[in-house]
Amino acid sequence: MVLKTILVFLIGLLGYSEWLLGTSYIQRPIVLGPLVGLVMGDMQAGIIMGATLELAMIGAISVGAYNPPDLISGTILGVSLAISSGAGADAALTLGIPIATVMLAVDTALGQPIMLFFIHRCDKYAETGNIKAFNRCMFIAGYAQSIGGIICIPLAFYFGSDAVTKLLGNIPDFVQTGMDITAALLPALGFAMLAQTMMNKKVAPFFFIGFFLVAYFNISTTGAAVFSILMVLVMVMFGAFGKTGGDAAAIEAEVDGGDFDEF
Repeated sequence: MVLKTILVFLIGLLGYSEWLLGTSYIQRPIVLGPLVGLVMGDMQAGIIMGATLELAMIGAISVGAYNPPDLISGTILGVSLAISSGAGADAALTLGIPIATVMLAVDTALGQPIMLFFIHRCDKYAETGNIKAFNRCMFIAGYAQSIGGIICIPLAFYFGSDAVTKLLGNIPDFVQTGMDITAALLPALGFAMLAQTMMNKKVAPFFFIGFFLVAYFNISTTGAAVFSILMVLVMVMFGAFGKTGGDAAAIEAEVDGGDFDEF
């Protein structure tokens, strides 16, 4: 049991190293699930449970100010506890999603302030030119933001599903309701921040056209995307995107001399 706990901890540490290794998506359930299944001695169940959790959380990506649930702790604990208890993918899903939501709240309340402390230390060391101290604090800050999951994954696995279920059941209703409301508002906030950077009088009509198509005509997102492509083709064919001399000059002025020309 101790060896499995150590291996599960290392899988969690690997998942939380995604920021260090680049956008490699090793934190996704479809990757972590089979690894947990391998450790638990049932890789087939790990693949099935990981794929099930991936389908449930496929839209859980960070956009703007929105932080998704902690996929790493939810996947590792959901899959490992389900396999250890002899349950199926439904149990992994039932355990994984609440755990991921709770760990998001813990990391936001505990991990983010710790991370910011070390980031400010990085600023200080950057001003003094202390490269070694800067690298050390940057490395610590990356893992500190997920300190809740790093600690809770091995502990929850060691004490078993009964302890985790009991702990989740003791969360007050008003706390759970608050987390649900916050989780529903954060995507809207993140999208609003993104829209603020690009919304103007030329883009706004297309945004609202797409919104009304989806909201009132029950058109899927794919259908709205196809419709928008057709609109662009029609506008190009009829010269709606033709640039006047003033527009061309403005575009040239924006491109020339920017701070990020190399991109």
